[in-house]
Amino acid sequence: MLFALANKSILLSTSFFVILILTVGIGFGQTGDSSEKTVIAIIWIATALSSLLSIKEMFQNDFEDGTLDFYMLSAATLETIICLKAFTHWITTNLPIIFLIPLISIPLGITFYHSILISLVMLVSTPALSFISTLGAALTLGEKGGNLLLSIFILPTFLPIIIFGMKISILITNSIYDIMAHLILFALSLICLAITPFITSAIIKVHYS
Repeated sequence: MLFALANKSILLSTSFFVILILTVGIGFGQTGDSSEKTVIAIIWIATALSSLLSIKEMFQNDFEDGTLDFYMLSAATLETIICLKAFTHWITTNLPIIFLIPLISIPLGITFYHSILISLVMLVSTPALSFISTLGAALTLGEKGGNLLLSIFILPTFLPIIIFGMKISILITNSIYDIMAHLILFALSLICLAITPFITSAIIKVHYS
């Protein structure tokens, strides 16, 4: 958390999110295509792209300065450390964006009530993005300038969460709220929590084999 705050990850991701939302929103407004479906698509895509900004730093700096070697030898399991890294990424990257959703949605034509419900949907679904991101961070470990590779690896895995989250958000703007769909997104985050730390740990250990 201290390292993320020192690198201003919160400021970087939230600023990128706001600028992207406003820029694309203004562009669609000029063309007359500013429907709620378009706005929701912009919000979810901007959230996914903002999540990519700080993924590279999850393990790269620790790998370069030897901290990751210490993690491998420490009493705490590598899977536990990966979980903490994912939660830190979520707290410093996605959580501030979730708090911004009600403020950024109203100028784009989404009511405050609907924006709150959309924020709740993102609250239970975005942890999956952070845990999936650990896979990309591990796959590009030690690669110089691997940001493009990271995007290629990770963005396709974000698609199920983005598409499902967009669908639920669109239903919300039509005054249809399905609690089961909400729970399914929460279940996806729990599945990622249960599986991705072990896969990421195996990928990291390959670098030391």
